[in-house]
Amino acid sequence: MSNQNEKQIELVNGQIIGIFLFILTLVVSIIVAYNEKLQRENKSGLFSNKDALNISLINRLVVVLLGIYFVYDAYERRKVSNSYDDPNSTLQILASWLALLASVIILYIIIKNYNNINFDVAEIEEPTL
Repeated sequence: MSNQNEKQIELVNGQIIGIFLFILTLVVSIIVAYNEKLQRENKSGLFSNKDALNISLINRLVVVLLGIYFVYDAYERRKVSNSYDDPNSTLQILASWLALLASVIILYIIIKNYNNINFDVAEIEEPTL
């Protein structure tokens, strides 16, 4: 196998792992949102508000790290395939940067409101970012 093909396989393997981790963060986001629903129905939630905030903070940190990885992956894919003039490659990089920016903004909101007792995590827990 060529060195270029090995690098592409390595990138695909990394992408598979990243997507799997992203799916796990989606599941965590669903659980946090469900916890909020239970609390709003005056039922016993799965977590306290502080625990839900801690879980959400860790979840958002993982999403930001995944966003950084996917930006790196987009650049590496363009480099390996020598597609510097390909508009699709440029759009992929732009999309990766925008997703990373959105995840950093949400992480910032969680950190900023970390000590706010009345802060509802589920209100900003956007599972797709």
